[in-house]
Amino acid sequence: MIRSTSLSLLVSLATILVSPALVSADSDTCADRSVAAGAVRTQDDVRAFVQCAYELVQEVGAEEARRAFNEDERWKSGSTYIFVDEVTPMTDMARAFVFPPDPSREGQPWGLLIDAFGNDYYKELTRVMGHSDEGWLYYSFTNPATGRDEPKASYVKALDWNGTPAAVGAGVYRRDMPGTCWREEVSAMRLEEDPSPERLQEFVRCAAMELDSMGYFATVSLARDSRWRSGSIYLFGLDTYGYSLFTGSPANPLLGSELSSDLIGTFGERNVLGVADAFGETFLYYANRNPAANQWQRKVTFVKRITSFGVPVLIGAGYYLD
Repeated sequence: MIRSTSLSLLVSLATILVSPALVSADSDTCADRSVAAGAVRTQDDVRAFVQCAYELVQEVGAEEARRAFNEDERWKSGSTYIFVDEVTPMTDMARAFVFPPDPSREGQPWGLLIDAFGNDYYKELTRVMGHSDEGWLYYSFTNPATGRDEPKASYVKALDWNGTPAAVGAGVYRRDMPGTCWREEVSAMRLEEDPSPERLQEFVRCAAMELDSMGYFATVSLARDSRWRSGSIYLFGLDTYGYSLFTGSPANPLLGSELSSDLIGTFGERNVLGVADAFGETFLYYANRNPAANQWQRKVTFVKRITSFGVPVLIGAGYYLD
């Protein structure tokens, strides 16, 4: 009876997975937006990346697609890669059809794949694919770039793989989610060595989580700890009226941060704090005195709004361009 039920469910899943009528009508095609593995940063990038992989399978077939996913830089870079997994109600027998981190695992059943959250990956994949032909999976998995088990958000899309119901997908490991803000990877020193908007966002978002979890007691370490302060890189915190709550600037801390209410004229009277408050997070571009060089320079700053113990706080940091 159990085997009969499983077979019936498998047939239903196969119908769902290969039925063109159930494919999202508003999905962008790869021609609308093409993203290579090395350029994947956000979850929007992941979705576009998976769409391109899906279309490749339709165009060249499973075997040539498998070769491309395993060998071509277009499809794998660091922790970003395309995977293809079997979708079956017999989840302990599910196979990985494409797995670039270790191609020797391809074609072999994984057995139980329980993650740090207590979820069986293949059971969750089959459950989601039973309700939708594409969607997001949230789980933990080994990041091949670090060797650590880390939270991963993957987008998966149903397809037929040589006559077998399967899902093609890819994911992103974000270094600014709870449990992933490793000190050796996200710090003022790392940002100063290799400044970029993406690293700046990670830095501020990780600091925001620290403030959110510890409240006022975090302000001392955020202002003084070497993880959060290095050379011209430092954090600052404001209330939504522009009054400084803390600053890690090596300049006179009594002057507050460059976004304080005293210096708002820097933006031509534009209410940039109101923008950050309304949008939740924002990039700001302006000139400020670099405390490390003691001269005025162009600066890129990222500000994020959080509520810490019921109080709205804007936390930010930036790097100098000159």
